Amino acid sequence: MSSPATSPSTSSSVAPSDGADNRAQQYSPPTYPETTGPKRKKWQAHSGRNRFLCGGRLVCSRSHGAFVVTVCLMIATLTLYFVFDAPFLWDYSPAIPIVAAVFSITVISNFLATSFTDPGILPRVENIEIIETDRQSGMSNGSSDPNLPRPRFKDVVINGEHVKMKYCTTCRLYRPPRCSHCAICDNCVLMFDHHCPWVGNCIGLRNYTYFYRFVFCLSILVIYLFACAVTHMSLLAQQMPFGEVIRKTPGSVVVIVICFLTIWSIIGLACFHTYLLCADLTTNEDLKGLYRKKHRPTPPSSTVNNPGHPTKNPFYTGCFKSFAGRLFKSRFPSVLDATGYIDEHPTIEIRVPKQRDIQDEIPEKPTENV
Repeated sequence: MSSPATSPSTSSSVAPSDGADNRAQQYSPPTYPETTGPKRKKWQAHSGRNRFLCGGRLVCSRSHGAFVVTVCLMIATLTLYFVFDAPFLWDYSPAIPIVAAVFSITVISNFLATSFTDPGILPRVENIEIIETDRQSGMSNGSSDPNLPRPRFKDVVINGEHVKMKYCTTCRLYRPPRCSHCAICDNCVLMFDHHCPWVGNCIGLRNYTYFYRFVFCLSILVIYLFACAVTHMSLLAQQMPFGEVIRKTPGSVVVIVICFLTIWSIIGLACFHTYLLCADLTTNEDLKGLYRKKHRPTPPSSTVNNPGHPTKNPFYTGCFKSFAGRLFKSRFPSVLDATGYIDEHPTIEIRVPKQRDIQDEIPEKPTENV
């Protein structure tokens, strides 16, 4: 007579265990087959139009026509100067060609750093990251779809000013303030300034300092080479006819012509970026006139600022602080992490309830009195 009494008790204790196992299976992480072979690095799966060198340590644009022109002009001008002008001027003062050599090394090193440094590329968001973002923000409601359209803008407040964060449909992320998408390299770049074909790379947060040093030192070097070549030919003209001077030092003529044709644009570019540094602006912001009065929307009658439309530059901290802060700050670490390895099986961290928690949620069946 004891067995009939115990059978309902046994069935009621097994049922919650089966239900708990079924509930727990919903939280089980997916399983993947074991992969063999070498791991891929992130630069090998990068979707933008970039060229990676030295195992992802160097990055540049795929469009390199103007870059080659810049390299040829610099090599030709410096070679002609050190072959024709430097030996003559050395006899007057060794410091003259030494100064030219120092500026030449500075220009070339900053040029290469600008061309092959990650400008601040943001990696594109994967589907699993979108799902996790939606899950945490409560947008998905249990049925997240990475292909669903997102709100076009988000507003953030920076130093009391409303700034728009635009959603990039290509990179599938909300661009941080001052970030923009480069149509040539097909990447979102942090603090995007512009795409410079002459250096073959975007100019952004991580290489703007190199770019400014390159342009500023190049403007000084061009003026210096022009003055040295003119001085060389003027001193020779005191000793022989001018036609003989041209035949004796034709390289100086070429240096003068190249420097004269390029000096105006280089000096203008250096002055323009000096102004941008003092105003704490980027070329992209200045061309769009983002903080100019004529481009601001008409404010409402209330004193509240129109959301998403800053009435002044929220990043400006004064001329000196803005200049020094952007030019002498330490380099921002790379977000792209091109040399890192790809996680072939990414997972979303989800809290898995414990077995006893699931059992507590399942009501026990009432036992039958026999």
